[in-house]
Amino acid sequence: MTTIAVHGPEELVAVGEGAPRTGADLESDAGRVAAALAGLAPGEVVIVCSDRYRFAAAMLGAWAAGHAIRLPPNVQPETVRTVASSAQVRSVLHDRDGAPGGSDVRALLERPAPAGALAPLDLERRLLTVMTSGSTGASQAWHKTGRQLFDEADVSARLFGPGRGGRVLATVPAHHIYGLQFGVLVPLRAGGAMVRSGALLAEEVMAEVERHAVTVLVSVPAHLASLAAADRAPPLSVVYSAGAPLPGTTARALRDRHGWPVVEIYGTTETGGIAWRRAGDDAWTPYPGVSASTGADGGLLVDSPWLEAERARPFPVADRVELRPGGGFVLLGRMDGVAKVAGKRVSLREVEERLLAVPGVRDAAALAQPSAGLRGEEIWVAVAADGQTPERLRQALAAWFDPVVLPRRIRLVEALPREATGKIAREPLKALFDAPAAPRTRIDPEGEERIAAGRGRDARRLTFTIPADLAWFEGHFPGNPVLPGVAQLDGLVARQVERLWPDAGALRAVKRLKFSQLIRPGERISVLLDRDAGRGVVAFSIEGREGRCASGTLVFGPGEGQ
Repeated sequence: MTTIAVHGPEELVAVGEGAPRTGADLESDAGRVAAALAGLAPGEVVIVCSDRYRFAAAMLGAWAAGHAIRLPPNVQPETVRTVASSAQVRSVLHDRDGAPGGSDVRALLERPAPAGALAPLDLERRLLTVMTSGSTGASQAWHKTGRQLFDEADVSARLFGPGRGGRVLATVPAHHIYGLQFGVLVPLRAGGAMVRSGALLAEEVMAEVERHAVTVLVSVPAHLASLAAADRAPPLSVVYSAGAPLPGTTARALRDRHGWPVVEIYGTTETGGIAWRRAGDDAWTPYPGVSASTGADGGLLVDSPWLEAERARPFPVADRVELRPGGGFVLLGRMDGVAKVAGKRVSLREVEERLLAVPGVRDAAALAQPSAGLRGEEIWVAVAADGQTPERLRQALAAWFDPVVLPRRIRLVEALPREATGKIAREPLKALFDAPAAPRTRIDPEGEERIAAGRGRDARRLTFTIPADLAWFEGHFPGNPVLPGVAQLDGLVARQVERLWPDAGALRAVKRLKFSQLIRPGERISVLLDRDAGRGVVAFSIEGREGRCASGTLVFGPGEGQ
């Protein structure tokens, strides 16, 4: 694998939970994965590993076995099943307890190592397929050759680091093209070490940075905003931000409070990296070899060495820009039906089509609205349906979309305001949401992370920002609202267990319940759920800024809990 990872046998490739790994370890582990896949006809392998080292070993092993890898747009169960159902997919590699089908990379890495070194790759062949959702809602496949992938990673490493021996921590999952490039490929190509975990909460990120002497952080604006508010932070050589424009207040706080230099990356799945800028700058500078121009409508046109050879050049990107002297440009906003929610690209048409597939839904329309929070945008949907509730519609969408992008507002109507042509004008659609909405009774997670657990267990960490307009706050207590314990148990725990593990059965008992701290409107919290399916129990803890807020154990099943 000398053409991919540049590490010597004793140089560190990964640090963190699961023990450090060296260049020699990566070569052996990639060989184990390659041997497991060797009997399959050449095709594609879907990888959904939360541990970045396992992801890297699975990726290199799949390539060595003659396969390309296919990355799903998210790792929700129905999405993975749909992507894996492609005729080109030969296997699914994962590191999840209870995952349906596929091969557990943890088990593959325990097998004996095959003899001999892995042969260098043919960099001209296709190594990656990335699935995106276009503005029509149809899933699109985009392909990258080895040369495109590694050349782009090399350019990023030369421009910004990490440098040999640097340590890279990413809060972005490796199945995202940005997380793959900057969290996995850049350290492999630069001789750095990746941190295996993907911490999300500010306290966890800071602890990981300090514990592993991290020099480079790969993140997104929503995560960086919470880090900017931290009281103290270890030094970093550079912070990457992508997915959405970084607010100036966040960039200044990171620089002034922590001394962190931030580089923003602008790119697309189709084109790869397009441009970069120092946080706080107005204009973007194209990557070396990338040129930017505009069409008659002011839309950005990009020619890039990392665009598929057979695609039209220059390639239209769904953003309006203003060109600046010297080849740079300023972004002016989106042009298509794709929303950016917390840095995640979401097709409004796909949201509509998923709703139309729900029994009882007669019509549906989605629109993106600016958000006052860190999301950038949020999605609202109007639905004409019989026998449905907003909560059930959100549950149906949760099988396909990450929790953070689920609609913030769902308005049930008798009929949508369609014109004679069948189109819906934006203003009449927005008017459906003008009537005062009933106070919310649902709390949706903003982030979800699978964390390490013992055999037979499945553990998740969910992050929430508590909405101020929850019905639970009315009268509890005037002038000093706090979230009641029953709301914590129902909205933050029991409903999430039902969503994550619908096979758990009915809730039979609550044991060892303890409330320790108050939860107030606007507070950011994390909820740890640890399921032992064999015993039918889920242990939980709710953590806020000042420590543990609540904890206990839920017992599920057809009979009384033991």
